Amino acid sequence: MNKTTLTFIAFIACPILGLVTAVMGLVMIFTDNVVMGVVFLVVLTQVFIVGGLWALMKRRSLTSDPEGP
Repeated sequence: MNKTTLTFIAFIACPILGLVTAVMGLVMIFTDNVVMGVVFLVVLTQVFIVGGLWALMKRRSLTSDPEGP
């Protein structure tokens, strides 16, 4: 993966998908589909958060200076 792809994943794709799944989870809970709503909130939202953090750390490692400060 290159720096541009990781930037897109870390700053655009994962945050938007995490927000959408969190809203969908809340909508499901409010419409009496509690089990699937909790699954959306607990599992899927956390997957996108972890994916965004992974992409951010991977991007930092690619852009860091190999010589040091």
